[in-house]
Amino acid sequence: MKLLTKAEPEMAYAKIGLLGFAGAGKTFTAGLIAAALANQVGAKQIAWVDTETGSDFLLKMFEEAGLEVFRSKSRAFGDLLTVIKECEESGVQILIVDSITAIWRDLCDAYDKKLKRGGRLQFQDWAILKYEWRQYTDAFVNAPVHILVCGRAGYEYDYDFNADGTKDLIKTGTRMKVETEFGFEPSLVIEMERITESQAQLEEARGDKKKKAAYKPKIGSKWIHRAHVLKDRADVIDGQVFDDPTFENFLPHFEALNLGGKHIGLDTSRDSSDRFDVEGRPDWKRRQAERGIALEEIQNGLVELYPSTSGRDKQYKLKALKEFFGSSSWKRAEEKVPLEELKKTAMAMEPFARIFTERCEEEDFQSLKPEAQIHEAWEAALAEAELDESSPMF
Repeated sequence: MKLLTKAEPEMAYAKIGLLGFAGAGKTFTAGLIAAALANQVGAKQIAWVDTETGSDFLLKMFEEAGLEVFRSKSRAFGDLLTVIKECEESGVQILIVDSITAIWRDLCDAYDKKLKRGGRLQFQDWAILKYEWRQYTDAFVNAPVHILVCGRAGYEYDYDFNADGTKDLIKTGTRMKVETEFGFEPSLVIEMERITESQAQLEEARGDKKKKAAYKPKIGSKWIHRAHVLKDRADVIDGQVFDDPTFENFLPHFEALNLGGKHIGLDTSRDSSDRFDVEGRPDWKRRQAERGIALEEIQNGLVELYPSTSGRDKQYKLKALKEFFGSSSWKRAEEKVPLEELKKTAMAMEPFARIFTERCEEEDFQSLKPEAQIHEAWEAALAEAELDESSPMF
């Protein structure tokens, strides 16, 4: 085996996404996880890409945890890539990005402004932006850094069709407001929600009629920050819900990682660029075009050497085809002969025509049968073509 290797645990760094609406607790929860994770792996430093100044309010917590914080207050996409690189080079093991939504918007806005779209990005623009964004997702997955990414939540909508044929636009769920495919990269995705203590009590009372009847909402009820585990690739806490979560709630996910071991995310050095030519044609299309060129070169060479469609010239054409491909059927040459053989034959057509014409003046050549004449000229042409393999045809 060349590409396949024996599978071993190679996910040594946590890749976490946290989403939520304003005040849901995503920044605090990310900081809480980062501080406890630092203690778990023996890290003394963390980095923070801060687009919303949230890091200022957690510095004391990090200081009490004995952590030194390095920060970039920027929403520029290029700065995010630079920070990830700096973390790798300087050995900073933990990075918080808050908020990734602001960085995605900066990238879109910068492109919009550069092309003067006026806030109306066109369909083809998204392919360019997604290609640029992939630099970040590749770094996110592959960097030997624990990365926690916070993003703003947004609603997903869909149409609900009524019996009378009308339709209503309804909320069907939430997602992180960022490039649409980003949710696939994190190994742990947490949605934070802010509810009141009274709401939690009501939820608890719903299954009990007596409790529900006795339920009285309190004025000034305190907030509860609820964490919904939307995705856990280790499948140890997937779907679980934690109120005012602690690191211990998420610890089973981290225990499933290869902490301190080898980290190999994705081999980005390999791609499918060899499947296309400089004109963007897929490999099969390119080969199809090359077949057409080679067949045309062979056919033109035969017509030039044997121009008549009847008599001796027709006989020679058929015998030449049989010499070239083992069959006098042109249809077989079109459909069955491998491309490399066609290209080799096309490259030898020019020396074949020249050698055959020159030899026709020799008496010993004239005495040979047509099959022998073609065979002798073809062998000499192949030898000459192999000596000069460069050809402008292909």
